[in-house]
Amino acid sequence: MMTDFDKRKLTEIVLYILNQTNGLDYYRVFKIIYFANIAHLAKCGLQLTTDEFCALQDGPVPSVLYNCIKEDPYCDRQLKQMLEQAIAKGGDDAYYMLSAKRMANTDYLSKSEIEELDKSIKENAYLPYNILKNKSHGNEWGRAFYTTPSGRKTMGVVGMAKDAQATDAMLDYISEEIKIEAVLA
Repeated sequence: MMTDFDKRKLTEIVLYILNQTNGLDYYRVFKIIYFANIAHLAKCGLQLTTDEFCALQDGPVPSVLYNCIKEDPYCDRQLKQMLEQAIAKGGDDAYYMLSAKRMANTDYLSKSEIEELDKSIKENAYLPYNILKNKSHGNEWGRAFYTTPSGRKTMGVVGMAKDAQATDAMLDYISEEIKIEAVLA
């Protein structure tokens, strides 16, 4: 469950990407977030967002954000409202394009998170669709997409960290943190 802070931070992440790119389609925004998230996870043991990543046919997406952007009637209403106040969508012929209505509040982002976002923007923002799609189909995406019989195809945090070449020590740390969070929940 995403907290109010988590939703505000996710909104600021999207705004940061849009500010840096002067607007982008949501497919690329999702992939930039995904690659920055797994790189930060492998490097620091922390995700950029608490949003769960799901394996869809065209690659991983942050599921709560995806539902809000796609205007799913059951999406998180609070996050949808935050996004509507911060982000403009393109018209009928460019509904997939997003642009920022304001500058991102980077107080919600750490220095290491901004570094990974900048790196991901540089590496992924303007890749052709098929290259970006193939790049995002890592082992964890394949596990979630092909082995989950139906319903949400949730990607595992440890698997995503492995895809980002996390060290064995970092994978152990992430696994322990997941166990602690489960006990505290």
